[in-house]
Amino acid sequence: MVTDEAVDICDELTRFSAAQAALLTSRGLVYLTDLKLDGGRHGTIVAASHAEAQAIARARGRGERVVGRMAYGFLHGLLQKVRLCA
Repeated sequence: MVTDEAVDICDELTRFSAAQAALLTSRGLVYLTDLKLDGGRHGTIVAASHAEAQAIARARGRGERVVGRMAYGFLHGLLQKVRLCA
């Protein structure tokens, strides 16, 4: 079972409104991660670069791996199809 704390840690977009998340995504600041948490569910990291996202993932200590940058428009489709970290 994923706790609220785990969701907050692994999906940083939960801290933003949909409009803010879309803006961050459009600016290339959101990275998708593949967690080793409840069957490999996905999370997000807001970072200025891929290297920074990797450093954040390592610091979390959850076996997270940065998959890549989320593209504009991808976020809306992803949120419609799957629940991040839930």
